[in-house]
Amino acid sequence: MDAKRILLLFLAAAFLLALGVVGVAHYFLRPLKAEALAREALGRGGLEVREVSHGLELIPKAPKALLAFYPGARVEPLAYAPLLAPVAKAGYLVVLLKVPSGIALLGKERALEAKRAHPQLPLVVGGHSLGGVAAAGLAAREKLPLILFASYPEGDLSGETFPTLALFGTEDGLLPPDKAREKARLLPKNARVVFVEGLNHAGFGAYGPQKGDRPARRPREALWREIQEEVLFFLEGLGLDAPPPPQAHR
Repeated sequence: MDAKRILLLFLAAAFLLALGVVGVAHYFLRPLKAEALAREALGRGGLEVREVSHGLELIPKAPKALLAFYPGARVEPLAYAPLLAPVAKAGYLVVLLKVPSGIALLGKERALEAKRAHPQLPLVVGGHSLGGVAAAGLAAREKLPLILFASYPEGDLSGETFPTLALFGTEDGLLPPDKAREKARLLPKNARVVFVEGLNHAGFGAYGPQKGDRPARRPREALWREIQEEVLFFLEGLGLDAPPPPQAHR
């Protein structure tokens, strides 16, 4: 076989390998797009919706605290609007954070960007799945209240005491209840841990089914109401009230 033919075969093999890598990357990194109802959830009144560099802000008239929320891996942040818009309407400015390539671990500081945009508001961080891992790391470092959906911290935080709410689903195929109970031991002391009956992994958002997950066993509207109640119970228990804006000198 002459050198020219060998070179052509080598180039063809390299091209096919590159094509395969691109295909695999596209499969694993393709975004999980929000369903149409997620956009509809923003148009039901009572909120100012603002798209900024660090995410999508859902702003009530008189916010008393800021909830910066990290999405699950590859999930479009908008997908969490149906779940978290009612939380915003209850008085909490919610920011659905944008993260690089849809991976929250690549944008761990995004919640602090949101805080800098609203310095007067106390900060709470939260996240779903891999987004919760990023949120837990930041909460541990900054001693912030933490909300986790189907998630757990990378390291052992059982010696910490910052307020934590961890919600899991009994039908989660990606983080089954047995594993979730085991991982809950890593949470800070006195964390509130709740298993929502009939909830699966993808049920925390509106982005369709997720590979490896199980189907939910209850209507998601009912599941979302239960999650919202837990989140608001937790937030109200923190007693976070933003200080009044400074009065102009007369």
